Amino acid sequence: MVALFVAFMFVGLVLTDLGLHKWNAWQTVRTAERAQRDSIISNELWEVPEGVHLSDVHTWLRPDPKGGLEVGADPFITHAIGAVGRVVLPNAGDDVTAGQPLFRLERDGRSITIPCTVAGRVAAVNTRLQNQPTLLNSDPYGRGWICRMTPASAGAVKPNVRFGESAMIWLESEFNRLREFLSVEIMSDIDLGVTSLDGGFPTAGCLSELDQAAWGSFEAEFLKLK
Repeated sequence: MVALFVAFMFVGLVLTDLGLHKWNAWQTVRTAERAQRDSIISNELWEVPEGVHLSDVHTWLRPDPKGGLEVGADPFITHAIGAVGRVVLPNAGDDVTAGQPLFRLERDGRSITIPCTVAGRVAAVNTRLQNQPTLLNSDPYGRGWICRMTPASAGAVKPNVRFGESAMIWLESEFNRLREFLSVEIMSDIDLGVTSLDGGFPTAGCLSELDQAAWGSFEAEFLKLK
């Protein structure tokens, strides 16, 4: 009987050891897959098309040959919100100044307002977004444009705009800031799945997990709305 007990005990230890090895191997694979996924996501998110300039309030600007500007929201904003539920557009013909509200993005009863970086007049708006707001997510630099503007003067654009490699480096640093922002906001609720458990890359829609007060904090931190 004792021998049988010892044999069962030995088998149990072996199986436990095998289970631990499998668990560790699975964890290693998961970590590698997550790192690869984050790398792919990251590279796509901070690729900035040629000719596009990024402002410090996460709008993008693209000059046209006639002296106008096409304006949109950069992928940082749409990644944080996730699937945009509604876009409140400016009105064609509106005169705007740098720093005042330009458009609003909403999801599940929460919203953020994005300020203007150009003093001038709204020449046209993308009415397609009224029925297809998620174009902001799927094609932010293309069909997801917000409006076209005629600048008031050659110096109407705020100075903090970036393009090329400088824009990509800045956008990457903003995602790092977002990760830090989220870590502070979720301290009171560790069940929120807004980042990976090891504090990795923020998931799409991470802001949608937070309340309106956190959206207000995000607005103040990243959009500098006056």
